[in-house]
Order: sequence, then structure tokens, then C-alpha cells
Amino acid sequence: MEIIIILISLGFLYLLFKPKARPKSKEQKQAEIFEEYKRKLDKDLSNIKDVTLLVKKKTDLLKTFSSELNRNLFFDEDEVRELIQKLANYEVNSGK
Repeated sequence: MEIIIILISLGFLYLLFKPKARPKSKEQKQAEIFEEYKRKLDKDLSNIKDVTLLVKKKTDLLKTFSSELNRNLFFDEDEVRELIQKLANYEVNSGK
């Protein structure tokens, strides 16, 4: 019985004092979101050879991204505009 009480106490102490994960900074989260959008552009646009279709699909994706970013707490209006501009200038699979 004493062993059970000791184990429960140790478990409680562990939960009480375990290291807490540090939240990511705003800049880190923004960089992650930017990289995820670049990966999505690469994935969705890399197989399209027709320039007209490529421009239409990229425009549709950028509109979707803009809509998502406008609802995101990590971005203000100017940051959304800047990120969408970077994504618009991004060339698929070029690494730019």
C-alpha cells in the first residue's frame, strides 16, 4: 500500500515539475506558415505545363492563402500583403 502511495506521489510531482514546452515566437510561426505555403504551391503546380492554367491555379491558391492569412492571429494586414507578394513571386520548384 505504501508503494502505491509513493508511486502516485512521484507521478504527481513529475506532472507538477515536468519541463514545459516553449511556445514558438511569432517570427518562427510565420516562417513555418510561409514554408508550408511554398510546399503546397510546389505540390499543386509542379505538374502543370500549360502557362494559362498555371497562372489561374496559382491565382486561385494565392486567393485561398490570403483568405486564410487574414484570419490568422500571427499576421497583420501588411504582413499578409508582404507574404502573398513573396508567394506570387515564388517560382515553383525553383527554390526562390
